Amino acid sequence: MEYFIPFVVIGALIAVGLYALTGWLRSHNIKVTWYEWLIGMIGLILLLVAVQHYFGASAELFSFAAWMGLAIIGVPALILLVIAWQLVARRAKQT
Repeated sequence: MEYFIPFVVIGALIAVGLYALTGWLRSHNIKVTWYEWLIGMIGLILLLVAVQHYFGASAELFSFAAWMGLAIIGVPALILLVIAWQLVARRAKQT
């Protein structure tokens, strides 16, 4: 129960961020396909899992496990987010 408020805040920030992103995409008339959304959502979920793993392992005083988990889960998350961004950016540049 002690982590309820931080998770609510994180969820609210993600919701506001996604709302702002969709508004920005619509205002700039950029179309995003379903698989780009899927890749981006998987990347975002993996990034959240990596951050949660880091803080959970750090709270248990497993610093090596915290950093390794952050690297092993976080790097693929960042790669997926960059791939989704590049797919959208390159298609937007073509039109």
